[in-house]
Amino acid sequence: MLKQYLCGWIHVPLTDNHKKPTRTFMIQIAVLANHHNGRDTHMRQIKIYTPVEESSIGKFPRCTTIDFMMYRSIR
Repeated sequence: MLKQYLCGWIHVPLTDNHKKPTRTFMIQIAVLANHHNGRDTHMRQIKIYTPVEESSIGKFPRCTTIDFMMYRSIR
């Protein structure tokens, strides 16, 4: 992703050839060169969005007995 002058938000899609999201533990971003006659390059904010997945919280069974209901919340 080389451009003469980068300014503003840059969108980098992290998908494979089949348009599926890349599964990763770490993303490394490297600034290979400064711009504007050698002045420092600053990254002020990086946002990474992931696809929405169903949470596992809704998969737990409901607490119906008195013994379970006594411990279902934290005080």
